[in-house]
Amino acid sequence: MTRIRALVVAVAGLLIAAAIPLLTAGHPAVASDNGQSVRPAMGWSSWSFVRRQPTEAKIKAQADALVASGLKDHGFVHVNLDDFWQKCDDNGFTVDSYGRWAVDTAKFPGGIKPLADYIHSKGLKFGFYVTPGIAKNAVIRNTPIEGTPYHAKDIADTSKTEKNYNCKNMYYIDYGKPGAQEFVSSWARQFASWGVDYLKIDGVGSQDVADVQAWDKALRATGRPINFALSNNLALSDAPTWRTLANSWRTQGDVECYCGPDPNGSGYPLTDWSHVSARFNTAASWQPYAGPGGWNDLDSLEIGNGDQVGLTADQRRSHFTLWAMAASPLLLGTDLTRLDPVDKAMLTNDRLIGVDQDGVAAARIVNSGGRQVWSKKESDGQYVVALFNTSTSGSATVSVKWSQVGFTGSGDVTDLWSGSHKGLIADSYSATLRPGETRLIRVKPTAPARPAAVAAGLAASPGMAVAPYEYLGWGSPPDPTSVMAATGVKWFTLAFVLSDGTCNPKWDGNRPLTGGTDQSKINAIRAAGGDVMVSVGGWSGAKLGEKCSSASALAAAYQKLITAYKLRAIDIDIENTEWSNAAVRQRVVDALKTVKAGNPGLKTVITFGTTTDGPDATGVDMIKRAANSGLANDVWCIMPFDFGGGTTNMGTLTTQAMEGLKSRVKSAYGYSDTTAYAHIGLSSMNGRTDDSGERVRTADFKTMLAYARQHHIGRLTYWAVNRDRACGTGTDGDSCSGVTQQPYDYLKVFTQYTG
Repeated sequence: MTRIRALVVAVAGLLIAAAIPLLTAGHPAVASDNGQSVRPAMGWSSWSFVRRQPTEAKIKAQADALVASGLKDHGFVHVNLDDFWQKCDDNGFTVDSYGRWAVDTAKFPGGIKPLADYIHSKGLKFGFYVTPGIAKNAVIRNTPIEGTPYHAKDIADTSKTEKNYNCKNMYYIDYGKPGAQEFVSSWARQFASWGVDYLKIDGVGSQDVADVQAWDKALRATGRPINFALSNNLALSDAPTWRTLANSWRTQGDVECYCGPDPNGSGYPLTDWSHVSARFNTAASWQPYAGPGGWNDLDSLEIGNGDQVGLTADQRRSHFTLWAMAASPLLLGTDLTRLDPVDKAMLTNDRLIGVDQDGVAAARIVNSGGRQVWSKKESDGQYVVALFNTSTSGSATVSVKWSQVGFTGSGDVTDLWSGSHKGLIADSYSATLRPGETRLIRVKPTAPARPAAVAAGLAASPGMAVAPYEYLGWGSPPDPTSVMAATGVKWFTLAFVLSDGTCNPKWDGNRPLTGGTDQSKINAIRAAGGDVMVSVGGWSGAKLGEKCSSASALAAAYQKLITAYKLRAIDIDIENTEWSNAAVRQRVVDALKTVKAGNPGLKTVITFGTTTDGPDATGVDMIKRAANSGLANDVWCIMPFDFGGGTTNMGTLTTQAMEGLKSRVKSAYGYSDTTAYAHIGLSSMNGRTDDSGERVRTADFKTMLAYARQHHIGRLTYWAVNRDRACGTGTDGDSCSGVTQQPYDYLKVFTQYTG
């Protein structure tokens, strides 16, 4: 008996605070449980315009302008003092008696607390700035750590310097040493006593997880609600970690161009289109990690001073639209004392603010040259859709089908920038846009929004979640429509598509995709009210992942298959040499990202082997690769069999392996338990497996069904319909189960699962 399996790829008015319902479906749970930033922060930050010369007077003036301009009334409430509030000497930052940075009293004569008090008196919140580590001057003076018997030299690792953009000369802190946490905690208490409501820790990298953990712990311990922000250009691979510790994280370098005429590139222009448009790709990659309590920070919003900031009016609207669709913090970087009237109208557009504050980050569903379309669903069933022409020359017509957005039929369209009602528009929407221009619309489907598959009349139960494997190439395969009539099953996973020796897909590597018996079976299944996903790979034969030399070529091969059958789901069963090759695993990940981007709504399932405790090291690597690469895979599916040793308690071992899988997916993607379960699945083997003595019985299937019902997993299937019958005079393991049973006893258990 030869195990042949495949990797499965299924995959108005003022809107602030309580006025905007949170959208959490399909997104990670709250990033941090510190209770802060349930919605993205809004306000102003000193870096872009004030830059290296902040003073008490300048910060107060901006706070006054927030109130006088009416921006405060639209939700812009944070006033954040960034870097260069400190005093330096030849050894770096000067420090207080406990080794903490000293305030430059030439800039802030009364210190920081009077400034914070003034900002609070305006009904605003005060933000502040720090970087990881401990100052060289603290180590030279060996300052005591407040409230402890320890000193700076006890905790400093002087062999390494931390990143700092001002006075430099910051040493690493060794958090294995007593006094390290206490030092950070003393600093946090000081900030809290000054009235800090928002703290940005800058210069953070993958090497600074311990610092971020220490600051998170310290800020919580102060008892003061403090929004905790990380900066900058953080690694996507660390996104799950940042989500657990902070309320926002910078996904890229500075939006400022540093191309102004003043020292260090300050002054106007503050930015340029290349620095803004570069955010489109990072926003798409980081999208899965945003949610209430933790947000992808695209950096400052450079709107307020007209064209002199370095962007045209069209580009500024696109700038705001992308930030709003991404649910990024909206922290203005411009001079609010000189607000341009055109820009003020932009910034006080509550329809735009509402898009940012609705609690969900949009996904990119079209990306073709300079043409991009982003979409997200509102809690009331309406959709917000943004169309962009990101090019710097030439108008472009940007189009999107409603089916790509998530519904079919007609939609009632409102332009959110102008507020004008466009009426009912059927099937699709198009706009001809100037270079750098955007169109932002709200769409209300004329009928309740339904998934495209349901709208097309496909059964939702047992549906795609079960979709048992059937191999049409051998094992006296039963007629799929007969199986449908006998069991009620609606979907099948048809196996296997392989390489024909080149980067070209064929059934078993030799039968054409179209025009043969395979296509006729698919047509018959659909005519009977069902549908299929197709499985690519398995244990034997030539694999497309190996024969295609690049991710783009592999994506093209997958696309041939998707196009041939208009697939809504694809199954990639990655095994054997394809599985053991790290380069091939990455190629599969990258190819799947491409086909998902080009086929909105396509479901992907990745299926692979497992141990009794969940994925082995290779499986863990595959999941991490996908998460780090931004692949929003729909289902991670393990094959819990061939454990060896004559095992018979396969139901219990399967649920144990599934818990291991859930933990790995949860960790890699930063999911909640509920979301993680929805993204995992199992594909068992009925009856006798490839290991002598190992048996999976119908009682084990019932255990698996109970587990699936308890946790609402994404997939519950098995190998294979061909085997779901007792053996006759022969013992061909590819065409019978090897145990006593009636036809389809196993499938009749799993078809009870409704998702």
